Amino acid sequence: MKKKSSGRFRFSAAAVLLSALVFLVPAVLHKQDEPVVHALYLLAVLVPCVMLLCETVLARMFALDRMIMALTLWLCSVGIAALAMSDADAALAQALRCGAAVVALLIGGIMMRSLSPSLLTSACTAFLGLLILAGRLISSSLDLGLNEAALALLLVAFASLLARQGPVSALLLGAAGLALLLLCRDYANAVFWGITVLLLIFAADGRLVIVFPALAVAVLAFFGAYILAPPGAFQASSPLSVLVSAGWVGTEPLPEAFTVLDHESFFFPLAGHFGLVFAGLTVLLFLPFALRGGAVATFARTRFHAVLAMGAVLLLSLHALTALLSVFGFMPLSRLRLPFLTGALPDLCAEGFLAGILCGVSGRNDADLAEDAHLAMLAK
Repeated sequence: MKKKSSGRFRFSAAAVLLSALVFLVPAVLHKQDEPVVHALYLLAVLVPCVMLLCETVLARMFALDRMIMALTLWLCSVGIAALAMSDADAALAQALRCGAAVVALLIGGIMMRSLSPSLLTSACTAFLGLLILAGRLISSSLDLGLNEAALALLLVAFASLLARQGPVSALLLGAAGLALLLLCRDYANAVFWGITVLLLIFAADGRLVIVFPALAVAVLAFFGAYILAPPGAFQASSPLSVLVSAGWVGTEPLPEAFTVLDHESFFFPLAGHFGLVFAGLTVLLFLPFALRGGAVATFARTRFHAVLAMGAVLLLSLHALTALLSVFGFMPLSRLRLPFLTGALPDLCAEGFLAGILCGVSGRNDADLAEDAHLAMLAK
């Protein structure tokens, strides 16, 4: 009897094929611009080859989740394609940044195979995360743009404290991170981090004596930040009407205002070049990403890995949802961008590391199931 291919393998194959088409089709349609066409043909070969290598050899070698890896690589590839249509050099530079994000994903996946909730893990990651967030307060000129990387470190420390020490110490760490983010006026990451901490505390320890004070502190912190924020900090800018006038399927040229490299969001170049339908379907991929990540967290055997995986899902999903609501003008937060659709190297690496956490926890779950099957076979 012929063995059928798994659903994850077919999903990976479809992602590789689409990544090639997203570069080949514009190359055929834009023959008059030779530099752009040459870059598109080059990327049409390199990007699918890297995706195929990661989703077959590296995913099998390090026991990583193929579906999460495929979704991450696809989102990175469409970000490269959005730039390739207007600036070939920027697209090649973005491809290198995405390569660094893939390395961060592999590091996160490998770390999950041996990382445990110890006091050393909590102390080191909490110290580094808080130090990075406090850097701008120490010196006004010290702004490295590493807030998302700091949140990834704080998430590891938070999960370790919650699994080993209990909810009180984890809540204190979460409140310290939230306070530093608000003092740095990074309101978007403060929203993501505050909601993530509250939901994880509620899921891990649903006692009202813990949840209600945490909720009260978060509400007071956000209310104080809204009152003390400088003018214009909460003004949403939504140039969606310009994109609608440019065409729903990308048939018209991109408006000049969105042809430059935007370190906040590649959503507008993507929608302008390929149309709002394609951009909307791309954003919709965050839904299966969140569902798969939630399943990985649900089947984790230890509290530490379950909290860590669910925290990574919440940070990425809330980031994507808030950015999308900001694009359509439903939230008063400006200068937001979707995860993996950015030209900022630290943010890309931090998001790749969070995706690597999910891949690594999924690998541990598969190894635990295989060990259970082996023990059940020996018990017969």
